[in-house]
Amino acid sequence: MPQQTEFDIILVGQGLAGTALGWTLQDRGYRILLIDRCETTTSSKIAAGLITPITGLRLVVSWRLEEFLPFSTGFYRKIEQKTASSFFELKPMLRLFSSEQEQEQYRKRSETHFPELVSLPEPLADESAFEMSRGGFEMTQGGQLDVPTYLSVSRTHFSTQNCFLEADLDPVSDVKFEPERVILPRWNLSADKIIFCEGIHGQQNPWFQSIPFEGAKGEILTLKIPGLTERRVVHRGVWLAHWQDDLYRAGSTYDREHLDCDPTTAGREEICARLSEFLKLPFEVVDHRAAVRPVIRGRLPIMGLHPAQNKVGFFNGFASKGSLQTPWMANYFVEVLEGKQTLDKHLDLSRKVNLSQ
Repeated sequence: MPQQTEFDIILVGQGLAGTALGWTLQDRGYRILLIDRCETTTSSKIAAGLITPITGLRLVVSWRLEEFLPFSTGFYRKIEQKTASSFFELKPMLRLFSSEQEQEQYRKRSETHFPELVSLPEPLADESAFEMSRGGFEMTQGGQLDVPTYLSVSRTHFSTQNCFLEADLDPVSDVKFEPERVILPRWNLSADKIIFCEGIHGQQNPWFQSIPFEGAKGEILTLKIPGLTERRVVHRGVWLAHWQDDLYRAGSTYDREHLDCDPTTAGREEICARLSEFLKLPFEVVDHRAAVRPVIRGRLPIMGLHPAQNKVGFFNGFASKGSLQTPWMANYFVEVLEGKQTLDKHLDLSRKVNLSQ
């Protein structure tokens, strides 16, 4: 029988979470293997990759933006250099008000909560392209990750290093334990630890049955908009982001009931209706996709080693914030694994796992 191929850590899932963790571990000298089922449609693959500084109707500054954004920028720039590719852009974003309540909220919060994050250019945008009767503001510290390119060049990198495996791993039948190792007999592999970064598939993993997943389906359209020259991401009820040439992407819906990857007529109509409220130019829908975001109750990511089996780990729950949060959180999680950091109780897997189940 051929000798087992040994790794330090096996990661299951090469979405935003697994990819960031893979790069971080490899950068620190760990022998890693990434295993992914290579599905065509996942929440990471259809994600718009937006890093929006001020979000929601209440105009809240994105959680720990001042830490996460500089870290993410440095992280992505380093990988762009290593892979001779380009997939991350810092860019301002435009928020247009849809109601008097939003205008009032901005008046209350702009000077005290985020004065350094906003500007008011004149004109705000092209009046022939956008309905701007209620005004708005520009966010100066936004960003956009081209997620499919980032995942693709990362996969190519890991493949050339012989640390990527396309496979559909079953956490019950394919994972065995010896006193010091995790064994994957089907592929003759072993490692010190196996960490699951499976997105919404994590809710089917028997190790994590008690994690309170609250998946949310999101639908995204690709649009052809001839004549539109706006390169900032525009937000008003939905977002509109330039992709390439005269193609833009728009979204997203938030559906907790139908947790599948099937695009719907209702989702398409919702996005188109909201878009038509502020976009004056005609547009054509050329593509329509859907996926389920891995939301965990509490809206914070969860990570750690399983309290009943410390060779099994979990790194998941980034929902729509993966582009911003995964680089910093991957570095933090590795430092926790190395004993250099104490895991924040709000992020701690052991507080979410019910051992009686």
